[in-house]
Amino acid sequence: MYWLPTLTLFLFLYPAGWFVSHFFYFFKQDISSSNLSVIGTIITFILFLNVLPSWGRVRWKTNNLWVSIGLDFKNKFKALKIFLSGFIFSVFLIFIMILFLLLCGWVDRIDYIKFTDFLNAILLIVGIVFAEEIVFRGWLMEEMVLLFGLRKGIILQSTIFSLAHYRSDMGLLALIPFFTGLFLFGLVLTLRRTIDKGSLWGCIGLHGGLVSVWYLLDSGMLIFSNDTPYFLLGPSEDMVNPIGSFIGITILLITIFFQRRFFARTGRFLACTVKASFKDETP
Repeated sequence: MYWLPTLTLFLFLYPAGWFVSHFFYFFKQDISSSNLSVIGTIITFILFLNVLPSWGRVRWKTNNLWVSIGLDFKNKFKALKIFLSGFIFSVFLIFIMILFLLLCGWVDRIDYIKFTDFLNAILLIVGIVFAEEIVFRGWLMEEMVLLFGLRKGIILQSTIFSLAHYRSDMGLLALIPFFTGLFLFGLVLTLRRTIDKGSLWGCIGLHGGLVSVWYLLDSGMLIFSNDTPYFLLGPSEDMVNPIGSFIGITILLITIFFQRRFFARTGRFLACTVKASFKDETP
């Protein structure tokens, strides 16, 4: 029954966020269901952040919760360095994909970046990516390691990460490569954390870089040719998302291949993060 708190946490927080968000009806009766859903998600995450310190003290036996999930704010220069290394690596991965498309003649033209798109890209890193990394590679990864051990924990965390991005507007044939890409991406991010000795900043940089840079490219910076095979850009003809594309999955597999040798040497850092003592020692 040691897994029960892990299962029930979000089963409690999501309804709580949904309930609180509906108070906005008192101030704006014509609020859309999509905006209400966003508000509910934000409230859920705020509740989650407030629960985390107590969760760390009671379940993980540590007062240093933020260090346990990989967010060490003391050495800001080191955190920035790790973040930038992940971000630069993400730019390198996207560069490989775009270079392939350019050499094949599947890019019609390159346009300029709009300032509003640039701001939205930054918001993606600060908002969505930062929150996802805290939840999945931070809290959930530690829980999976605690319950199932390191290797099984990595697999289960990546599986949950992929399934959490389920989209009802996608058919089965599109969902298969989409889930496959997300699962591999979850592995890449988790292995990245082990390479960074438990730090979450590299994951945030890598995840944020891939999401934000691709957002800029897909917002009009790159105009793809109509002759481009759809499976090179996304899981279906109606969805351009490289995480579920043939090129994206191939790049992720190659990345995991090279990451595996580092994992054997650094994986132990992730396994010990939940064992930080009440004396606030750094794992």
